[in-house]
Amino acid sequence: MEKNILFMFMRAPFGSIYYTEGLRAVVGMMSGLDEHKVTCVYMGDGAFYTLKGSDKSESAGYIKTIADISESHYYVDRESLAQRGIAESDIDDMFEVISRDDVSKLISDNDVVYDF
Repeated sequence: MEKNILFMFMRAPFGSIYYTEGLRAVVGMMSGLDEHKVTCVYMGDGAFYTLKGSDKSESAGYIKTIADISESHYYVDRESLAQRGIAESDIDDMFEVISRDDVSKLISDNDVVYDF
């Protein structure tokens, strides 16, 4: 049975395996028999991954696979950016900046939520 699944990336994209393993899980959820619909949101220190020019080499293969499998949605929390002094203009074009209220709505609208 197809589900709507939200992946929340809340840890910094460096210094641990959480980030890469989270994207691997996204690929797994999208490519199974049920082909779940997956959304990714970046909050807290996860917002650093959304910066233009940040090193995405370790996750580039996963990002490409996700794009090849299905339409994917990538969001970053506006409040997390502000708390870290990151300007919205510094965010990579693949990410859409959304409010904390929009993040709350994503959480309530999805069947399953994972955080990495």
